[in-house]
Amino acid sequence: MRLVLRIVALALLVPVAVVALLGLWGASWSPSGWFALGCVALVGVALLFKDPKPRRGFAVIAGVLFAILIVVRVLGAGEGMIAMRTLPSGDSARWLARLVDEQDLALAGARALALRGRMSENERATLVPAMHAAYVDMRRDDVFAPTPVLDTFLRRQTPAAFDALVIEPRAEPKPNVPMKFGVLFLHGYAGSFTLECWLVARAAREIGALTVCPATDFSGRWRGQAAERTLQSTLDYLHRRNIHRVFLAGLSSGAIGASALIGRFASSFEGLILLSGAPAEGESGGLPTLVVHGSQDAMTPVASARAFAERHKATYKELPGGHFVMLTQRRDTREAIVNWLMRQTGYKTRP
Repeated sequence: MRLVLRIVALALLVPVAVVALLGLWGASWSPSGWFALGCVALVGVALLFKDPKPRRGFAVIAGVLFAILIVVRVLGAGEGMIAMRTLPSGDSARWLARLVDEQDLALAGARALALRGRMSENERATLVPAMHAAYVDMRRDDVFAPTPVLDTFLRRQTPAAFDALVIEPRAEPKPNVPMKFGVLFLHGYAGSFTLECWLVARAAREIGALTVCPATDFSGRWRGQAAERTLQSTLDYLHRRNIHRVFLAGLSSGAIGASALIGRFASSFEGLILLSGAPAEGESGGLPTLVVHGSQDAMTPVASARAFAERHKATYKELPGGHFVMLTQRRDTREAIVNWLMRQTGYKTRP
C-alpha cells in the first residue's frame, strides 16, 4: 500500500512540476491556475507521509482550499463588466463557464500551437507572451470573467442554447443615456474565447457600443441554418435592449462566416469588420467594410484579403505579422477598428 501511495504521489507531483515550470517560462498561468496547482501539489505531498494523520491533514487542507477556489470562481464570474447569457432564453451563464480561468486553457493551447502551427518564427515567439499580456489587462476589467471554452469542448453550443458573452461599454453606464450602437462578433476556429471578445469590445467601447459574442461549435464554421438561427437570436437580444444600429465583426473563420451571412442579414447591420479572414470571393452586403489582415498570415492568405478589399472598396489595414495580429499587434488593430467605427458613427472625439 505504501508503494502504491508513493507511485500516485509521483504521478501527481511530476506533472505539477512540469506545468509549473511551463508557467515560469515565458508566460505565467493565472492566479487561479497557480492556486489549483498548489492544491494538487498538497495532495501529492500528503501521499508521501508514512504517518496517516498528517497525510489526512494535508489532504483535507487541499480539499478545502480547492473547494474555496471553486466557490469563489462560481460566485464571482459574471459579476464584473464581462457577463454571459445563455441565448435565446437569456438565462445567466451555465456553471461550467465560471469554473476555470480561460487564461490557463488558452495559454496551454497557444503553447501547443506555437510548436506545431503554421506561423512565422516571429509570431511563434511572440504569440504566447502577447496572449499573457492581454489576459493580464483583461483581468483589470473583470477578475473572474466567464468563458465559453468548456461548454464548447463538450459540444453544448447549439442554436437552441448557446453561450453569448455580453460586454458593456463601461463599468458604470451613465444614467439616462441610452446605448445607440452594438457590435456582434463571430469567433473563429476552436470556439469562442472571452479574450477575443474583450479585445473587440475595447474598441467598440470608444463609441459607447455594447458587444455581444455568440458561440457556435469548435469548428467556427458560421454557415447554414444553425449559424443563421444563432445570429438571429443574438440580434433579437440586442433589439430587446433597444439597440438597432449594429456592426457585424468576425475573426478568421468567423470573418469568413460573417461574409457568407451578411447577404441575408445586410439590412440588420450598419457595417462589417473582417479580421484575419476576408475571403477573395466573399460578400459585403453592400455595407461599409473594414478589413484588417497580417502581411505574413500563413493560414488565411493576405492576397485574398487584398482582393476582397479592392473588390468591395473596403477600408484596408495591413499589419506586420501573421494570423494572430489581433493579439500580437493589438494596439494597432484596436486603433484601426476605433478609427473606422468613429467614421461610420460620426464620433469626432471619444465619449
